[in-house]
Amino acid sequence: METLRDLGEFGVIARVAQMAGAPPEAVSQGIGDDCVVLDLGGPEKLLATTDAALETRHFDLAWMTPFEAAQRSVAGALSDIAAMGGRPFISLCTAMLPQSGEAREALEFLRGVAETTRRYGAPLVGGDTISGINHYLIDLVVLGWAERPWLRSGAHPGDRLLVTGSLGGAATAVSLALNEPARLKEARFSELRRRLVDPTPRLAEAAVLARTGFVHAAIDISDGLYQDAGHIARESDVHLSLEAARLPVPEAALVAGELLPPRAPWWPATSGEEYELLLAVDPDCVALLTSLLQEGGLAPLTEIGTVRQGEGVSIVREDGSEVEMERGGWDHFRPPTT
Repeated sequence: METLRDLGEFGVIARVAQMAGAPPEAVSQGIGDDCVVLDLGGPEKLLATTDAALETRHFDLAWMTPFEAAQRSVAGALSDIAAMGGRPFISLCTAMLPQSGEAREALEFLRGVAETTRRYGAPLVGGDTISGINHYLIDLVVLGWAERPWLRSGAHPGDRLLVTGSLGGAATAVSLALNEPARLKEARFSELRRRLVDPTPRLAEAAVLARTGFVHAAIDISDGLYQDAGHIARESDVHLSLEAARLPVPEAALVAGELLPPRAPWWPATSGEEYELLLAVDPDCVALLTSLLQEGGLAPLTEIGTVRQGEGVSIVREDGSEVEMERGGWDHFRPPTT
């Protein structure tokens, strides 16, 4: 008997795409990217995305407040808009609230939704509320606009791979919460906790980079760099080579690593919990794109690899050998890997 674990999250998505059939003519990009893209005849394309987060699965109120849980969940949906090189417009939210929960706590959760969507230019304009038994659930729909949406299918052999920000901060915060919870309250690890409870969707960075026309493909790497890189590789019919030594890791995460169980040298590629962007860009424009973000005081760009002919994703050590991996990253229907 086939199980959901056998299929995995992306196997399920593939089956749904088959069931759904061909989309309407106005849909220029349907199932299989960070957003649906609709061509309504204007100068810009309409972007639409939905993202759900469930208590105990995506957030834990033992580690964060209801407001923080909501703002983290909102960031996930907004990050999908950034991954298409777009800007958000409006949001709708379905919230499941514990039937016997405290009104104060539930209203803090909803305030987190309202304030975070407004902070990033996608004000909450509607939705639904339902009662649940024990847990909170949020399902956010965000609409946005993009003149030339970035797709996962645009990478070419020879492109360089860039990543925004740094990797591993949020995952390290989770590991501290599980193994050394008192340490997470220390000032030296405050940035790690912030990356967990208040991640920054890279909308400002996307706005700058989208104007250049030099980004060929992009994806939000919330499920882990290695796993999400595989989506670009598959949709673009190319091979992505990631250099382990070049993966940017915050200093606090390296310090915290001394307090935690041993991790493989390439762990930032499989950490997940990130809302950074992986970009395949014109090889002649890496310096320009990097300087544009630097001049704007935005998140840094780091070159971490190359697009080649072939298929799949590899992680390369400093000596040139490849890490053997079956998979790495987040899958809702399979246990997490490290």
